[in-house]
Amino acid sequence: MNKIKSLLTGKYILWIVLAIPGALGTINYIKGQLDYNMMMHMTGEFAGRFLAISLIATPIALMFPKSRITRWLVRNRRFFGVSAFAYTLLHTIFYLMEYPFSQILTEAPELTILTGWIAFFIFIPLAITSTDTAVRKMGPAWKKLQRWVYLAAVMTFAHWALLGLQGDHASMGAALFHFVPVMVLQVYRVWKQRVEMKRD
Repeated sequence: MNKIKSLLTGKYILWIVLAIPGALGTINYIKGQLDYNMMMHMTGEFAGRFLAISLIATPIALMFPKSRITRWLVRNRRFFGVSAFAYTLLHTIFYLMEYPFSQILTEAPELTILTGWIAFFIFIPLAITSTDTAVRKMGPAWKKLQRWVYLAAVMTFAHWALLGLQGDHASMGAALFHFVPVMVLQVYRVWKQRVEMKRD
């Protein structure tokens, strides 16, 4: 029974669950059942959603330190972070496949697009160094590198929200829905950690 429980709550099942939306979406796109806009919406939203989950793990752990769900979330936050990159990569691939390279270069300096590219390129080293081996080898430098995720989150939010200002009102609502709680919880995290430091 314990082996079954470990299997069902293990990282491999989690990887499969996190990959299902992207795999199904890609298959349906190939079949012609999903168009480009739907794929961009789906991949972008899951990227933002998984990034948000990875960022709220620590603040929630500070609020509910004895919760099993909290401990599970903290233990698996790297998986959500890597999944955020995977969906960002898929999002980028579909974008690159849809438009000619000349148009992509022309659009790159636009703030809506530029913020997306900045987030994407920040994600790359974070994803590459997400393994246990990298954590051990890099030591304290690993945490310093991982702090860049906050800039990636800001750029992701800006990219998403700016799409809303261009007329995609659903993007603005989704960006606010996913990232306002992250911002509030991060403010709480900073406050809580400072309070604890003063006590020490």
